[in-house]
Amino acid sequence: MFKEMRWGDSGEVCCPECKIKNKHYFISSRKQWSCKNCRHRFSVTSSTPFSNRKISLVKILALMYFFISSPQGQSANEFSPQLGATLKTVFHNFSKIREVLFETMDLTPLKGLVHIDCGHFCGKPRRANKRKKTDSFVVNNKLRSRKDGIVPDKNTHPEYWNIEKLKNRRIVLAMSQVGQSSPDVIGSNRTIAFIIKGENASTILPLIKQYVSKDAFIMTDSGSAFQPIFRELGISHSKVNHSVEYMASDGTNNNMAESFISRIRRSEFGTYNGMRPPYFAFYAAEFVWRNDSRHLTLRQKFNDAFKRIFTREVSKAFCNYNHGNHLGFEYIK
Repeated sequence: MFKEMRWGDSGEVCCPECKIKNKHYFISSRKQWSCKNCRHRFSVTSSTPFSNRKISLVKILALMYFFISSPQGQSANEFSPQLGATLKTVFHNFSKIREVLFETMDLTPLKGLVHIDCGHFCGKPRRANKRKKTDSFVVNNKLRSRKDGIVPDKNTHPEYWNIEKLKNRRIVLAMSQVGQSSPDVIGSNRTIAFIIKGENASTILPLIKQYVSKDAFIMTDSGSAFQPIFRELGISHSKVNHSVEYMASDGTNNNMAESFISRIRRSEFGTYNGMRPPYFAFYAAEFVWRNDSRHLTLRQKFNDAFKRIFTREVSKAFCNYNHGNHLGFEYIK
């Protein structure tokens, strides 16, 4: 099955070293091929994210199946005893799949109606050691905008560890295209997400200019970062004031971007119990794929993910990770 998904069912395979496609010599005892041209030995996972694997193809298949079939993601901690593999093995292989989804994200400009919003993740402060009197300002933040759960208020969270945790905060910019490709798809059918440094116009506007079509119609909330969209970019723009209403009387809302962000947030605390900032772009790309493929059957999802994985090269971030070969940089705009 792996061979057919990667090279087809013609019996010919492609040598990853010299790129010659032929009926190369198959070594059945090793489940490998020997190239007729350059004598290079290779397997079905050579020069792919699963290159130099130490687990069987059956376990890789199980990994992919459980990752793909879980609508809110699959916890490596939960799956490792089921697979009979270590937590590190499961986590690194899941992470390789996320990296592929990040590298194969469709970045063609969005068209038609586009919902845009930002969400804050990671760096969540802990409660103070000393219990303090809670005033109405803190209660409002807790129940309404939840800003106190994102940015520590120095009057209530002055501890140094909360200020340090704030450095891990990351912001997701979500842009969701609504109902463009098929009338059967309800809601958004394509999403683009980026990790950005700050929720401000100088960061967000260049990304909107590059990844949203000029003739699109954008809907956002009334945040200051979105105010200059029409003035600076000339793209039609409507906004809703969330301090007053969730949807304006003319139908303006950004619910598709909001719902995308809420899915990541539920998985951050409910499935993954936290997402590490250096690899947060991979998690965002995972939920872009889950959001865009939610209308597909399980077989269609599996085939799509399989083809993406086996057209990519060796993982940059997780190949030899346990030997100190870390990514060393962050995918952040």
